Amino acid sequence: MNQCEQVLGPDRRCRLLPPGGLLLSLAVQVPLIVRSWPLRLAAAPGFAGVVLLAGGVGLNLWADRLFHKHGVGVVPFTPAPALIGAGPFRITRNPMYLGMVSISAAAALATGVYLNLVAATVLAVWLHFRFVLPEEEFLRERLGAEYLLYASRNPRWLGFCPSTRKDSACRGPRPGPRLAKAPAAAGRTA
Repeated sequence: MNQCEQVLGPDRRCRLLPPGGLLLSLAVQVPLIVRSWPLRLAAAPGFAGVVLLAGGVGLNLWADRLFHKHGVGVVPFTPAPALIGAGPFRITRNPMYLGMVSISAAAALATGVYLNLVAATVLAVWLHFRFVLPEEEFLRERLGAEYLLYASRNPRWLGFCPSTRKDSACRGPRPGPRLAKAPAAAGRTA
């Protein structure tokens, strides 16, 4: 049983990890792209697709570098020595997941096959319920108040407060702790 299955429970296997989910979301877009051939590309959506692609790849590379720099594992639910509050983690607790959704949406926009945005939406929902929420619970159990403070300062996705209460510490993107030390058995966020 791998770390992911230990956290989610033995009845919920982790056969498909987030990079595989991204590849699957891109693969399911191919039939509509082929059916729409020749593509009729529009300048603005095509440009937006290229920007989203660059942003998504950039977020993943930047977060990956920070994970490695601080000794944090990139595989969900692996032990981590720290919560990261620098770089893209200031505006989202999940830059790698946000990057993957951006890449999937970029393919739909760049090709002009807007119906394929459904694949990006499905990817986002799957990541949210299969990884983001269980990882947050995993971190709350291991880090307690330290994670709650981190979560109150760093939005879950992009600029959205994790709490809707008016007295929340998060009222939009704010810098979190540069690097909050955590016990060696702690998990990571993506």
